Amino acid sequence: MPKQVIHPLTGHVYRLTEDGLVEVTDPKTGARGVFDFQARWQSGELRHADLQMAGWVGRLARRRGTLQPGE
Repeated sequence: MPKQVIHPLTGHVYRLTEDGLVEVTDPKTGARGVFDFQARWQSGELRHADLQMAGWVGRLARRRGTLQPGE
């Protein structure tokens, strides 16, 4: 199951993609956007993401990707 978090105020779903980006979906409209862990827009209809939420979901994937075997 992919890592995901639901924003407590907006209800938007923040989900980690296989390539380490953060997909944000608005369940009310179906609108979607893709962002990096610093909430910088990459693609999609949604153009804004919460910086803290994008960081919580995406930063761990970035850290894991930089670890060397045995660390």
